[in-house]
Amino acid sequence: MLVRDTEGLREFVAAIFCRSGAAESTARIVAESLVEANLAGHDSHGIIRVTEYLRQIGTGELKPSAVPTLVREGPAAILVDGGWGFGQVVARWVTDRLIEKASNVEVAVAGVFHCGHVGCAGTYPALAAARGCLALALVNGGGAQARVAPFGGVRPVFGTNPFAAAVPVEGAKPLVMDFSTAVVASGRIRLAREQGEMLPEGWILDRLGRPSRRPEDYYDGGMLLPFGGHKGYALCLLVEILAGLLTGAGSLAVQGENYEIGNGLFMAVLNPNAFQNPAGFAAQVRVLCECVKSSAPADGRGEVLLPGELEERTKARRLREGIPVSDAVWKSVLEAGQLLGVRWNESWSHQASAVA
Repeated sequence: MLVRDTEGLREFVAAIFCRSGAAESTARIVAESLVEANLAGHDSHGIIRVTEYLRQIGTGELKPSAVPTLVREGPAAILVDGGWGFGQVVARWVTDRLIEKASNVEVAVAGVFHCGHVGCAGTYPALAAARGCLALALVNGGGAQARVAPFGGVRPVFGTNPFAAAVPVEGAKPLVMDFSTAVVASGRIRLAREQGEMLPEGWILDRLGRPSRRPEDYYDGGMLLPFGGHKGYALCLLVEILAGLLTGAGSLAVQGENYEIGNGLFMAVLNPNAFQNPAGFAAQVRVLCECVKSSAPADGRGEVLLPGELEERTKARRLREGIPVSDAVWKSVLEAGQLLGVRWNESWSHQASAVA
Protein backbone atom coordinates (compact mmCIF):
# COMPACT_ATOMS: atom_id res chain seq x y z
CA MET A 1 0.00 0.00 0.00
CA LEU A 2 0.94 3.66 -0.26
CA VAL A 3 0.52 6.11 2.60
CA ARG A 4 0.19 9.55 1.03
CA ASP A 5 -0.64 11.52 4.17
CA THR A 6 2.92 11.77 5.51
CA GLU A 7 2.01 14.52 7.98
CA GLY A 8 -0.86 12.40 9.23
CA LEU A 9 1.53 9.47 9.59
CA ARG A 10 3.81 11.58 11.78
CA GLU A 11 0.85 12.55 13.96
CA PHE A 12 -0.35 8.96 14.19
CA VAL A 13 3.06 7.58 15.22
CA ALA A 14 3.60 10.43 17.68
CA ALA A 15 0.22 9.71 19.26
CA ILE A 16 1.21 6.06 19.71
CA PHE A 17 4.38 7.00 21.59
CA CYS A 18 2.55 9.62 23.66
CA ARG A 19 0.18 6.88 24.80
CA SER A 20 3.19 4.71 25.65
CA GLY A 21 4.46 7.27 28.16
CA ALA A 22 6.54 9.73 26.13
CA ALA A 23 6.21 13.49 26.39
CA GLU A 24 4.68 15.08 23.29
CA SER A 25 7.98 16.69 22.29
CA THR A 26 9.77 13.35 22.61
CA ALA A 27 7.09 11.49 20.67
CA ARG A 28 7.26 14.01 17.83
CA ILE A 29 11.05 13.70 17.53
CA VAL A 30 10.80 9.91 17.34
CA ALA A 31 7.92 10.00 14.86
CA GLU A 32 9.81 12.49 12.69
CA SER A 33 12.85 10.22 12.68
CA LEU A 34 10.88 7.16 11.60
CA VAL A 35 8.80 8.86 8.90
CA GLU A 36 11.82 10.73 7.51
CA ALA A 37 13.63 7.39 7.21
CA ASN A 38 10.72 6.00 5.20
CA LEU A 39 10.66 9.08 2.99
CA ALA A 40 14.39 8.72 2.27
CA GLY A 41 13.97 5.06 1.34
CA HIS A 42 15.53 3.69 4.53
CA ASP A 43 12.47 1.64 5.37
CA SER A 44 14.47 -0.55 7.75
CA HIS A 45 14.69 2.51 10.04
CA GLY A 46 11.13 3.67 9.44
CA ILE A 47 7.77 2.82 10.98
CA ILE A 48 8.70 -0.86 10.96
CA ARG A 49 10.47 0.10 14.23
CA VAL A 50 7.26 1.16 16.02
CA THR A 51 6.47 -2.31 17.34
CA GLU A 52 10.12 -2.89 18.29
CA TYR A 53 10.20 0.29 20.38
CA LEU A 54 6.90 -0.57 22.03
CA ARG A 55 8.19 -4.03 22.89
CA GLN A 56 11.28 -2.47 24.47
CA ILE A 57 9.09 -0.08 26.47
CA GLY A 58 7.05 -3.04 27.67
CA THR A 59 10.13 -4.93 28.87
CA GLY A 60 11.71 -1.86 30.45
CA GLU A 61 14.62 -1.79 28.00
CA LEU A 62 13.45 1.60 26.75
CA LYS A 63 12.23 4.35 29.08
CA PRO A 64 10.03 6.79 27.14
CA SER A 65 10.17 9.55 29.76
CA ALA A 66 13.95 9.42 30.30
CA VAL A 67 16.13 12.47 29.71
CA PRO A 68 19.89 12.52 29.05
CA THR A 69 22.25 13.68 31.78
CA LEU A 70 25.81 14.92 31.74
CA VAL A 71 28.17 12.57 33.56
CA ARG A 72 31.34 14.48 32.82
CA GLU A 73 32.11 17.72 30.98
CA GLY A 74 35.38 19.30 29.92
CA PRO A 75 36.19 22.27 27.70
CA ALA A 76 35.80 20.20 24.53
CA ALA A 77 34.27 16.89 25.57
CA ILE A 78 31.15 15.54 27.25
CA LEU A 79 30.16 12.10 28.49
CA VAL A 80 26.39 11.52 28.52
CA ASP A 81 24.14 8.95 30.17
CA GLY A 82 21.11 8.54 27.91
CA GLY A 83 19.06 7.02 30.73
CA TRP A 84 17.81 4.33 28.30
CA GLY A 85 15.67 6.96 26.61
CA PHE A 86 14.78 7.19 22.95
CA GLY A 87 18.06 7.39 21.04
CA GLN A 88 16.75 10.02 18.64
CA VAL A 89 16.08 12.39 21.53
CA VAL A 90 19.41 11.72 23.22
CA ALA A 91 21.40 12.15 19.99
CA ARG A 92 19.71 15.46 19.14
CA TRP A 93 20.37 16.74 22.65
CA VAL A 94 24.04 15.81 22.32
CA THR A 95 24.32 17.32 18.84
CA ASP A 96 23.00 20.69 20.02
CA ARG A 97 25.56 20.80 22.83
CA LEU A 98 28.44 19.86 20.59
CA ILE A 99 27.55 22.56 18.09
CA GLU A 100 27.49 25.10 20.90
CA LYS A 101 30.85 23.91 22.23
CA ALA A 102 32.44 23.91 18.77
CA SER A 103 31.46 27.55 18.35
CA ASN A 104 33.74 28.33 21.30
CA VAL A 105 36.54 25.75 21.24
CA GLU A 106 36.37 24.75 17.54
CA VAL A 107 36.34 20.97 18.18
CA ALA A 108 33.90 19.15 20.46
CA VAL A 109 33.39 15.43 21.05
CA ALA A 110 30.88 13.34 22.95
CA GLY A 111 30.49 9.81 24.21
CA VAL A 112 27.04 8.41 24.98
CA PHE A 113 25.97 5.25 26.80
CA HIS A 114 22.62 3.81 28.04
CA CYS A 115 20.99 4.97 24.83
CA GLY A 116 18.15 3.56 22.77
CA HIS A 117 18.22 3.12 18.98
CA VAL A 118 19.27 6.45 17.44
CA GLY A 119 17.68 5.81 14.04
CA CYS A 120 19.54 6.95 10.93
CA ALA A 121 23.00 7.96 12.18
CA GLY A 122 23.46 10.59 9.46
CA THR A 123 20.65 12.71 10.90
CA TYR A 124 22.86 14.23 13.58
CA PRO A 125 25.98 15.15 11.57
CA ALA A 126 23.57 16.66 9.03
CA LEU A 127 22.11 18.92 11.73
CA ALA A 128 25.62 20.15 12.56
CA ALA A 129 26.55 20.63 8.90
CA ALA A 130 23.39 22.67 8.34
CA ARG A 131 24.83 25.07 10.92
CA GLY A 132 28.21 25.28 9.21
CA CYS A 133 30.15 22.54 11.01
CA LEU A 134 31.72 19.27 9.94
CA ALA A 135 30.58 16.30 12.01
CA LEU A 136 30.77 12.56 12.32
CA ALA A 137 28.86 9.96 14.32
CA LEU A 138 29.85 6.37 15.06
CA VAL A 139 27.31 3.98 16.59
CA ASN A 140 27.81 0.48 17.97
CA GLY A 141 25.54 -2.07 19.61
CA GLY A 142 21.85 -2.21 18.88
CA GLY A 143 20.78 -5.43 20.57
CA ALA A 144 21.52 -8.22 22.98
CA GLN A 145 23.23 -10.36 20.35
CA ALA A 146 26.18 -9.79 18.04
CA ARG A 147 25.15 -9.93 14.39
CA VAL A 148 28.24 -9.28 12.25
CA ALA A 149 31.11 -11.69 11.74
CA PRO A 150 34.69 -10.40 11.41
CA PHE A 151 36.33 -10.82 8.01
CA GLY A 152 37.27 -14.46 7.58
CA GLY A 153 35.23 -15.57 10.62
CA VAL A 154 32.05 -17.56 11.06
CA ARG A 155 31.02 -16.33 14.52
CA PRO A 156 29.24 -12.97 14.98
CA VAL A 157 31.13 -10.45 17.10
CA PHE A 158 29.81 -6.95 16.28
CA GLY A 159 26.63 -4.99 15.77
CA THR A 160 26.07 -3.35 12.39
CA ASN A 161 28.12 -0.37 13.63
CA PRO A 162 27.11 2.51 11.33
CA PHE A 163 29.44 5.36 10.41
CA ALA A 164 28.11 8.77 9.39
CA ALA A 165 29.59 12.15 8.50
CA ALA A 166 28.34 15.42 7.07
CA VAL A 167 29.96 18.49 5.51
CA PRO A 168 28.49 21.92 4.67
CA VAL A 169 28.21 22.80 0.97
CA GLU A 170 27.81 26.33 -0.37
CA GLY A 171 24.32 26.91 -1.75
CA ALA A 172 23.19 23.32 -1.21
CA LYS A 173 22.14 20.85 1.44
CA PRO A 174 24.96 19.26 3.44
CA LEU A 175 26.87 16.35 1.95
CA VAL A 176 25.87 13.38 4.14
CA MET A 177 27.59 10.00 4.23
CA ASP A 178 25.76 7.36 6.28
CA PHE A 179 26.39 3.64 6.01
CA SER A 180 26.48 0.47 8.03
CA THR A 181 29.87 -1.17 8.29
CA ALA A 182 28.01 -4.43 7.77
CA VAL A 183 27.12 -5.16 4.16
CA VAL A 184 23.58 -4.06 5.03
CA ALA A 185 21.65 -2.78 8.06
CA SER A 186 19.99 -5.60 10.00
CA GLY A 187 16.63 -3.89 9.56
CA ARG A 188 16.85 -4.67 5.84
CA ILE A 189 16.86 -8.37 6.69
CA ARG A 190 13.77 -7.90 8.82
CA LEU A 191 12.08 -5.95 6.02
CA ALA A 192 12.81 -8.73 3.51
CA ARG A 193 11.35 -11.27 5.91
CA GLU A 194 8.22 -9.15 6.38
CA GLN A 195 7.82 -8.89 2.60
CA GLY A 196 8.55 -12.57 1.94
CA GLU A 197 11.62 -11.82 -0.18
CA MET A 198 14.93 -13.63 -0.62
CA LEU A 199 18.17 -11.76 0.14
CA PRO A 200 20.90 -10.86 -2.35
CA GLU A 201 23.96 -13.08 -2.33
CA GLY A 202 26.79 -12.02 -0.03
CA TRP A 203 24.66 -10.51 2.73
CA ILE A 204 24.53 -13.27 5.33
CA LEU A 205 25.88 -16.59 6.53
CA ASP A 206 23.71 -19.15 8.28
CA ARG A 207 24.49 -20.40 11.80
CA LEU A 208 26.98 -22.90 10.39
CA GLY A 209 28.85 -20.21 8.47
CA ARG A 210 27.42 -21.10 5.06
CA PRO A 211 26.28 -18.43 2.56
CA SER A 212 22.50 -18.07 2.51
CA ARG A 213 19.77 -15.95 0.92
CA ARG A 214 17.01 -16.90 3.37
CA PRO A 215 16.11 -14.16 5.91
CA GLU A 216 15.09 -16.84 8.40
CA ASP A 217 18.65 -18.19 8.46
CA TYR A 218 19.81 -14.85 9.81
CA TYR A 219 17.34 -15.02 12.70
CA ASP A 220 18.18 -18.69 13.33
CA GLY A 221 21.68 -17.93 14.61
CA GLY A 222 23.02 -16.53 11.34
CA MET A 223 25.17 -13.47 10.83
CA LEU A 224 25.83 -10.51 8.57
CA LEU A 225 29.08 -9.93 6.73
CA PRO A 226 31.14 -6.72 6.83
CA PHE A 227 31.07 -4.63 3.66
CA GLY A 228 34.21 -4.51 1.55
CA GLY A 229 35.86 -7.54 3.12
CA HIS A 230 38.80 -6.70 5.35
CA LYS A 231 38.39 -2.94 4.89
CA GLY A 232 34.83 -2.82 6.14
CA TYR A 233 35.77 -5.14 8.97
CA ALA A 234 38.56 -2.79 10.07
CA LEU A 235 36.18 0.18 10.09
CA CYS A 236 33.61 -1.89 12.00
CA LEU A 237 36.28 -2.63 14.60
CA LEU A 238 37.15 1.07 14.92
CA VAL A 239 33.48 1.94 15.50
CA GLU A 240 33.29 -0.75 18.20
CA ILE A 241 36.30 0.72 19.97
CA LEU A 242 35.27 4.39 19.83
CA ALA A 243 31.49 4.10 20.22
CA GLY A 244 31.52 1.08 22.54
CA LEU A 245 34.65 0.82 24.64
CA LEU A 246 35.71 4.48 24.81
CA THR A 247 32.23 5.78 25.67
CA GLY A 248 31.63 3.10 28.27
CA ALA A 249 28.57 1.81 26.42
CA GLY A 250 30.21 -1.60 26.19
CA SER A 251 30.82 -4.20 23.54
CA LEU A 252 29.08 -7.53 23.15
CA ALA A 253 32.47 -9.03 22.29
CA VAL A 254 33.82 -7.91 25.69
CA GLN A 255 30.79 -8.05 27.98
CA GLY A 256 29.32 -11.16 26.39
CA GLU A 257 26.03 -12.17 24.80
CA ASN A 258 22.78 -10.93 26.31
CA TYR A 259 24.49 -7.84 27.75
CA GLU A 260 22.14 -5.06 26.66
CA ILE A 261 24.26 -2.15 25.45
CA GLY A 262 21.70 -0.25 23.39
CA ASN A 263 23.47 2.19 21.10
CA GLY A 264 26.88 3.50 22.08
CA LEU A 265 27.47 6.83 20.33
CA PHE A 266 30.72 8.66 19.64
CA MET A 267 30.24 12.02 17.97
CA ALA A 268 32.58 14.83 16.95
CA VAL A 269 31.82 18.32 15.65
CA LEU A 270 34.44 20.57 14.05
CA ASN A 271 34.07 24.26 13.35
CA PRO A 272 35.87 25.02 10.03
CA ASN A 273 37.20 28.18 11.69
CA ALA A 274 39.88 25.96 13.18
CA PHE A 275 41.56 25.83 9.76
CA GLN A 276 40.09 28.38 7.36
CA ASN A 277 37.23 30.70 6.54
CA PRO A 278 34.01 28.63 6.77
CA ALA A 279 32.42 30.26 3.72
CA GLY A 280 35.50 29.64 1.62
CA PHE A 281 35.63 26.04 2.75
CA ALA A 282 31.98 25.42 1.88
CA ALA A 283 32.60 26.97 -1.53
CA GLN A 284 35.52 24.60 -2.15
CA VAL A 285 33.35 21.65 -1.17
CA ARG A 286 30.77 22.81 -3.72
CA VAL A 287 33.41 22.94 -6.45
CA LEU A 288 34.63 19.47 -5.49
CA CYS A 289 31.08 18.11 -5.66
CA GLU A 290 30.60 19.69 -9.08
CA CYS A 291 33.81 18.05 -10.26
CA VAL A 292 32.64 14.66 -9.01
CA LYS A 293 29.25 15.10 -10.68
CA SER A 294 30.91 15.99 -13.99
CA SER A 295 32.55 12.56 -14.22
CA ALA A 296 31.13 10.52 -17.09
CA PRO A 297 29.02 7.54 -15.87
CA ALA A 298 30.67 4.15 -16.29
CA ASP A 299 27.75 2.67 -18.24
CA GLY A 300 27.40 5.67 -20.52
CA ARG A 301 23.98 6.43 -19.09
CA GLY A 302 22.62 8.14 -16.04
CA GLU A 303 24.95 10.15 -13.83
CA VAL A 304 27.33 10.00 -10.91
CA LEU A 305 25.45 10.57 -7.66
CA LEU A 306 26.81 12.18 -4.53
CA PRO A 307 26.22 10.53 -1.15
CA GLY A 308 22.71 11.37 0.01
CA GLU A 309 21.52 12.41 -3.44
CA LEU A 310 19.53 9.24 -4.02
CA GLU A 311 17.80 9.69 -0.66
CA GLU A 312 16.81 13.26 -1.54
CA ARG A 313 15.29 12.10 -4.83
CA THR A 314 13.52 9.24 -3.12
CA LYS A 315 12.07 11.67 -0.58
CA ALA A 316 10.80 13.99 -3.30
CA ARG A 317 9.15 11.07 -5.12
CA ARG A 318 7.57 9.63 -1.98
CA LEU A 319 6.22 13.03 -0.97
CA ARG A 320 4.48 13.13 -4.36
CA GLU A 321 3.41 9.51 -4.62
CA GLY A 322 3.26 8.23 -1.06
CA ILE A 323 5.33 5.96 1.18
CA PRO A 324 5.17 2.27 0.22
CA VAL A 325 4.48 0.12 3.27
CA SER A 326 4.06 -3.64 3.24
CA ASP A 327 0.73 -5.01 4.40
CA ALA A 328 2.45 -6.86 7.26
CA VAL A 329 4.18 -3.75 8.58
CA TRP A 330 1.10 -1.57 8.22
CA LYS A 331 -1.06 -4.14 10.01
CA SER A 332 1.43 -4.37 12.89
CA VAL A 333 1.50 -0.58 13.34
CA LEU A 334 -2.29 -0.29 13.19
CA GLU A 335 -2.68 -3.06 15.76
CA ALA A 336 -0.08 -1.46 18.03
CA GLY A 337 -1.99 1.81 17.87
CA GLN A 338 -5.32 0.15 18.57
CA LEU A 339 -3.93 -1.56 21.68
CA LEU A 340 -3.03 1.90 22.98
CA GLY A 341 -6.33 3.44 21.92
CA VAL A 342 -4.92 5.24 18.87
CA ARG A 343 -6.72 4.62 15.59
CA TRP A 344 -5.78 5.58 12.06
CA ASN A 345 -8.99 7.53 11.42
CA GLU A 346 -10.38 9.98 8.92
CA SER A 347 -8.82 12.97 10.65
CA TRP A 348 -5.40 11.91 9.40
CA SER A 349 -6.01 9.21 6.82
CA HIS A 350 -8.06 11.02 4.21
CA GLN A 351 -5.11 10.91 1.79
CA ALA A 352 -3.99 7.35 2.57
CA SER A 353 -4.89 4.74 0.00
CA ALA A 354 -4.20 1.12 -0.79
CA VAL A 355 -2.75 0.60 -4.24
CA ALA A 356 -2.62 -2.81 -5.89
